[in-house]
Amino acid sequence: MNMKTFPRFGLDLPKDWQDQTVYYFVGPEVKGVPHLLTVMLDRKPTEKDLESFARKRIEIQIEATSGAEVLKDEALTLPSGKEAHELVCRWIPSDDNIIFKKTVYLIHEGIGYTFAIDFSKQSLKTIGLEVMAIIDSLTSLDS
Repeated sequence: MNMKTFPRFGLDLPKDWQDQTVYYFVGPEVKGVPHLLTVMLDRKPTEKDLESFARKRIEIQIEATSGAEVLKDEALTLPSGKEAHELVCRWIPSDDNIIFKKTVYLIHEGIGYTFAIDFSKQSLKTIGLEVMAIIDSLTSLDS
């Protein structure tokens, strides 16, 4: 992998507006399943610990994904030593479509990050490893 930085730009926002940037990264398509990694930033999370940060968002996600079966909901330590929380759900939105939704939450240097991506059963085992390496590569350019 090679480190990518992303262009910065400026906006003059009123005092009560907050930057809550969302990024989308398009990965490979495998057997008709597109892989779109969404990265949501919460620059000023109200929750200061990872468990509270993750739990609040997990409750919202479970409510929004009616009928999803939670397969994994646990803390993990990434190879770099960063602490994270991983949620994996199996969701069947239609009869012939099974989606595995993986969400990883972490707080890095005071910023909350939510990484979310959908997989097929096959790609969860293959591209899933690549996605975890991408998440683990998170680096703050502001420090």
